[in-house]
Amino acid sequence: MIHLNRGATSLGIFSEEEIREGLRSGRFVPGDMGWREGMANWQPLSQFSEFAPSGGPPPQVGPPSISLTATRATAAGKTEPLAIWSLVLSIVSLFSCGFILGIPGVICGHLALSKIRRNTTLEGHGIAVAALIIGYVSITLWLILIMPILGGSRFQNSGTRLASPKACAFKRTSRRSRHSCNCTRV
Repeated sequence: MIHLNRGATSLGIFSEEEIREGLRSGRFVPGDMGWREGMANWQPLSQFSEFAPSGGPPPQVGPPSISLTATRATAAGKTEPLAIWSLVLSIVSLFSCGFILGIPGVICGHLALSKIRRNTTLEGHGIAVAALIIGYVSITLWLILIMPILGGSRFQNSGTRLASPKACAFKRTSRRSRHSCNCTRV
């Protein structure tokens, strides 16, 4: 079994026959680096005796060529526009209009993830997830910031404090509770 790399990307572990077929079909190129147990260093496939063309020395290694399969796969992968919109809306919502832009950013992120799951040629999963995280954080921060402002009177003290809990006893004289002692008003 031979380990293959192209640049910094690992292509996997393949048998000699799979590599021969890959070289014929264009899936692998002679410049791809290979290593197997017992070798000291990685070497280009062109320097493996099993893959060298018969009747001559192994070809010189040049810059790696682009295979047609890699070109087709790259051209087919299109980033989902909703993922991009989600990221833009979520980032802008952090600094202004938290609810106005944060909620549509989260909605666009969920729609983008749904489309990416249905259509495997679409890219942008990471963008959509990042946008969702930023959007939810933005909405939460703006809620924390705005809730005390909008509901300020609900969270404030009513203004009446008793001198001590035992010093004041309530008497029920009518429908309203009245105090029988002199409570401290603040």
